[in-house]
Amino acid sequence: MKPLFDQQSISTPQIQPAVALSSSPTRLATAGQFIAVVIIWSLTPLAAVWTVQEIHWAWGLFIRFSLAIPIALLCLRFFRLKLIFSKKAVLSYCAGAIGLFGSMAFCYMGADKVPSAIISIIYGTSPLVSGLISSFLLGRERFSVWQWLGLGIALVGMSFTLGLSSSGFQLNRIGIVLELIAMLFYVLSTFAVKSVGAHIPPITQMTGATLVSWVGYVCLLPFFWSHLPTEFPSLKISLAVFYSAVFSSVLAMIFYYQLIKILQPTTVLLITIITPVLATFWGTWFNHEQLSSHLILGLTLLCLGLLMYSRRAT
Repeated sequence: MKPLFDQQSISTPQIQPAVALSSSPTRLATAGQFIAVVIIWSLTPLAAVWTVQEIHWAWGLFIRFSLAIPIALLCLRFFRLKLIFSKKAVLSYCAGAIGLFGSMAFCYMGADKVPSAIISIIYGTSPLVSGLISSFLLGRERFSVWQWLGLGIALVGMSFTLGLSSSGFQLNRIGIVLELIAMLFYVLSTFAVKSVGAHIPPITQMTGATLVSWVGYVCLLPFFWSHLPTEFPSLKISLAVFYSAVFSSVLAMIFYYQLIKILQPTTVLLITIITPVLATFWGTWFNHEQLSSHLILGLTLLCLGLLMYSRRAT
């Protein structure tokens, strides 16, 4: 899911893995990491949509995080790091869980109601929401003319993408609201982690937030015990859950934070712009999602708006 900020104030996902993959990565390795992040994140909404086809969203997330925890712990061991249990670190883990628990819960709740492309597009607008919060609520920055123009174009594109400008609105309104709430939790968690300022290694933050979120899902399960899976899911669904746990929750984040260290912010911002486009392609190809003229026009305008808005990172 794709921030649009400078290196110091960049609004990043709260699951913050280690970035110490290499002190001087080659250009080929950097290009590979960039491509990997784009592909992984563009397929993540589709994996969520497939997961809830056979598994209740609460159980799907519980299984996903149960698989992600041992992988995260292995990464900690590989990078010779340990979990920190100071008061500030635990508070930071809880702040990160606002996104991993809150955002993912609403995302999966709406995943069976809207196409995967719409999920990616809504999350792709998180930099715009982050910028508005930073500017109007926190008073940290002012928008330039280019940014206001980009914001306006992006909002128009969003309306076309969601079909708000068409005479026959076909998308599930509840699904859209759930995904918008999920995106807001994602943004709020980013600010919460930053405000705590624990300054702990990213992979430690990711592992701690994952553990706290897992506990949250465990507490949810009694309310959805009647939806306990009674049989093993199909191969497609099993692969979707495994993919979300291994690639989306851990691997992509490690690569992403490595890219933040070595690339210019405007280059990293391309991930935010490319991901929804590619997610739309995957949804159409693999999930037979409808590709309307409104969606294509809206996606084009949204990407153009994000490009103009990202001028503040230069």
